[in-house]
Amino acid sequence: MKRGEFLVKGVLLACSGACALTACSTGDDGGGGMVTPPVGGNGGGGSSSTVSVELSSLASVGDQITKEGVLFFRIGFGNSNSDFVATEAVCPHQGGQLIWVEDQGYIECQLHFARYENDGDTIRGPQNASGNTRDLKIYSTSISGGTITATKS
Repeated sequence: MKRGEFLVKGVLLACSGACALTACSTGDDGGGGMVTPPVGGNGGGGSSSTVSVELSSLASVGDQITKEGVLFFRIGFGNSNSDFVATEAVCPHQGGQLIWVEDQGYIECQLHFARYENDGDTIRGPQNASGNTRDLKIYSTSISGGTITATKS
C-alpha cells in the first residue's frame, strides 16, 4: 500500500468511528433520540434531589412531562401518589428518551424500543441493538397543593 492510500484510508476510518460515536452521545429532553443522562443527585453517596412539576401539567390520565431527568405521568383519575409515576427519563440501555404509552400501558424507549412496566420492571429488551437493559428506577413522589415532587436518591 502506498503512503497516500494509507493516509486516506486511515483518515476515513478515524472519521467514521468518531462520527458514529458522536451520533450516539448527545441530545436533550425535547427530542426523540438520545439524551444526555443527568449528572449528580441520582445515585452514589446517598445524595438525593427533588424535581417538581405542577399537577395542572398532568391533568388527564396519560399526560406526561419530562423535567430534569424525571419522566412524570398520570395513571389514575385522582390526585394521590398512586395516580402518578415518576421514573428516570433516560433509558438505561443507551440513553434513549423514555415515554409513557398510555393506551398500551408501558414505558417505551424511543431509540431501541425497550419496554417497561409502570413499576419499572423490564417487559422487553432493546430491539435490533446489542446489549441488555435493567429495570427502571422509580422515584417516590409527594403531592402538596398543586405540585407533585419526585425524590431522586
